[in-house]
Amino acid sequence: MYLYAMKLIEKPFIVGGAQIGTYNAYTEIESELDNPQPRERVLPAPFFYEKRLFFFMIKKHEPGGKFWPKGGYEVRDEGGAIRCFDLDQIIIHPAVLKHRKVFNKMKSKAEKEQQKRIREYEKQMAKAKSKRGRPPGINPPKPKVPKGKRGRPCLNPEAKALREAQKSMQPKGKRGRPCKLR
Repeated sequence: MYLYAMKLIEKPFIVGGAQIGTYNAYTEIESELDNPQPRERVLPAPFFYEKRLFFFMIKKHEPGGKFWPKGGYEVRDEGGAIRCFDLDQIIIHPAVLKHRKVFNKMKSKAEKEQQKRIREYEKQMAKAKSKRGRPPGINPPKPKVPKGKRGRPCLNPEAKALREAQKSMQPKGKRGRPCKLR
């Protein structure tokens, strides 16, 4: 199913010195699959071939603890039930590792782009000959245009004189709708 060197084996289930049955466990677990963190998706060995089930680790118990002489994991399934597994029965789900690799690539790409921007900025700063003010080439200031009404650019003097001459030629009649006669 997954391309890792680990193997799924069956171990004897012994109670009171007698073997009752067997249970599944992993051997030769790779280090990247070995240490799940709480609230991380895990893949228990008994459910290795189940594709649609989700299990999340709650707590890891070290060997020699109370009620856990061999150590183990508490795992919550998608129904909310808590299941207990031995230390060799749990690995990190390979889908989690896949997402980690994607996030690491995204993070490294963002870091590379940031370093590239810093290098370009430093080059432009080195090119700047003046010691004061804004270095040339980095967002040069726009030339200011005097503004008239409502943010429109002002007319040059010739155009302004021409417009006034046209206004003086227009008739000075009443504007708008004529009122009713009584």
